[in-house]
Amino acid sequence: RSTVDPSFTFRPVYVKQFNWNRSYNLGWDLTRKLKFQFSATNRSLFQEADGRVDRRSGEGFQEFADTVGRQLATFGTPMDYTHNYSFSYNLPLDQIPATDWINANVKYQGTYNWQRGPLAQPEFGNTIQNSRSINMTGQANFTNLYNKVPWLKRVVSDGRSARGGIRGQAANPRKSATGGSNSTSNNPETSLKKPEPPKPVEEMTEKEKKKWDRTLKKWERKVKREEKRKKRNGKVHPIAGFTARALMSVRNVSGTYSITNGTVLPGYNQEVGVLGFNPSLSSGLGGFIFGQQRYDVYGRSNGYDIATTAAGNGWLVQNEALNRQYTNTRNQTLNLRSTLQPIKDLSIELSVNRTYSTSENEFFRWSEADQEFQAQSPFETRTLTYSNVSFSSAFTTLGGNFESSVFDQLLANRQEVSQLLGSQNPNSSQLASGFYDGYGDTQQDVVIGAFMTSFSNRSVDDRNINPVQNMPLPNWSLNYNGLKNFAFMKDKLKNFVIRHSYSNTVSVSGMQTNLNATTDNSGFVNSRDLNNNFVPGMVVQNIAISERFSPLIGLDATWLIKTKGRPQGLITKFEYKKDRNATLSLNNNQVTEILGNEWVIGTGYKFTKVKLPFGKLEPSDLNVRVDVSFRDNLTVIRKISEETNQATAGQQVVSIRSSADYNLNKYLVVSFYYDQTLNTPKVTTSFPTGNLSTGLRLRFNLAGVN
Repeated sequence: RSTVDPSFTFRPVYVKQFNWNRSYNLGWDLTRKLKFQFSATNRSLFQEADGRVDRRSGEGFQEFADTVGRQLATFGTPMDYTHNYSFSYNLPLDQIPATDWINANVKYQGTYNWQRGPLAQPEFGNTIQNSRSINMTGQANFTNLYNKVPWLKRVVSDGRSARGGIRGQAANPRKSATGGSNSTSNNPETSLKKPEPPKPVEEMTEKEKKKWDRTLKKWERKVKREEKRKKRNGKVHPIAGFTARALMSVRNVSGTYSITNGTVLPGYNQEVGVLGFNPSLSSGLGGFIFGQQRYDVYGRSNGYDIATTAAGNGWLVQNEALNRQYTNTRNQTLNLRSTLQPIKDLSIELSVNRTYSTSENEFFRWSEADQEFQAQSPFETRTLTYSNVSFSSAFTTLGGNFESSVFDQLLANRQEVSQLLGSQNPNSSQLASGFYDGYGDTQQDVVIGAFMTSFSNRSVDDRNINPVQNMPLPNWSLNYNGLKNFAFMKDKLKNFVIRHSYSNTVSVSGMQTNLNATTDNSGFVNSRDLNNNFVPGMVVQNIAISERFSPLIGLDATWLIKTKGRPQGLITKFEYKKDRNATLSLNNNQVTEILGNEWVIGTGYKFTKVKLPFGKLEPSDLNVRVDVSFRDNLTVIRKISEETNQATAGQQVVSIRSSADYNLNKYLVVSFYYDQTLNTPKVTTSFPTGNLSTGLRLRFNLAGVN
């Protein structure tokens, strides 16, 4: 309503949206191992006339009914169609006795989508897109493989047989009880009975005495072996068991590898039909509807291009103002995990991962000047992430002016990288400085190669200087819980765990096509920038190496302390953590390095039957916990061109966290906490700060309340 003229009446606007959503699902187990799934959704819009529709008065209703009735026969105006399908196959390895310890699955799945363009702008056409994904998973349980060998099975089970018996017992009691022709020779008591001499020793000749001595010594050795076997009580010999466990360190290996491709094509001028087909079309679109891509599973071009096919069949709008890009994407993901147990109570987890993505974009549209469809402004972007190992360069000490031997190695490696790259390019030649022409000390590929080899502490070669060609390396975590099993610690320790973990990730971001780069007929770069360096084909913005020891060494112990004749647990904790983040920025040729060290010390104790000095509450348990951490951070900017090091940030942080929990009753817990943090900066541009938080908390547990 109008607040200026209350008598003024606005003309009403009627918003109408009549959608018809249809969905289809099909599941078909073709075999016990091969399964097929298909689902599709189709959203249609019913177009209606303007104006009011009132069934009671009849205003506009008949027109509405006639319009909807006519469109029901044609399923309305399709707006969006999507279908998904997948084939899943479990390899029948479990049916083969030799491979029943391996599980493997292959899954092929794809999607297709047709989306109508704006109804008011049909000249821009519709958009079609598809994707194809191949996913392979596998798991190998090596423990099941080892159990196929009886002796190895005893080693894995620590000398216990499958039925809980002990090695050396009769395998068939009934046969042993009834005896038989071999019952005497198989009886240990009979076989170990001291042999009788064939005649008195004093009557034997020298030759017969020597023979009898050898018989006695043989019997004595046999008795000693049997005594050792009885002492082991069926267990595997310690040396043999240790050797076998070392050889059987790998207990489990699992992994996944997936390849996903996708294509987006705008400007498609055809309608959608059954399964995305337009009945008037030939089968040229069939491959695209079922996930066909311009690259095969190995990333090689196969000659298929839906844009060229669509243009040749007249399926694209002839509009040179089309502003959406024709896109092809590809993603490769690898994840591997393994569990190792080289000795009892020691567990090692290994993990490897790599993700590599590419996206090719271009404007595929009509050119009025040339009267043909053209691919304009091709542009490619990439991202890369993979696990790495570079701990050999993580423990270098800094100099008085924050110098680093790793950064010094980076500066020195530039010349060697330049020589490697320049020797492979016939457009370059060696200079008197030792560098190659076009590959100076600030050229992108030279700096990247020097950064990767120095911070990973590796030699300069073709693979190590290129992150895309680097092989992913395993990260690990280690846990040892065997100290409590030693005799001298059994009455002192309830639990003692030694922990160690290492993770390292290399991330390359901002890789994109350099439109200024050119190559000769042989494919070697030949264009140069203002510094007379070769312009690389791909521009890289940043490369980051993130390394973390979390922890480098960690100890968690629960000590047995007897209080009033009852054992109580004293918890102690110690951790030393170390981390490093090094980021190379190619925009200004500098390395930003963030270094961190942290010590954590903690303890906790449970006081039983503590009575408060006030009130009439029943005695209850009091849990006390204190954790103190000391962290040292430092940020240093290292400029490659100027060869300088400058600390820009850093602080020393002391943190105290403590709490005391007391159970007032089974539902209510009161907690006193005291947290304090002290921050001392290392640069003069910041001020020391401190934070303190303390108080009481009440926690009411509703579980079990009637």
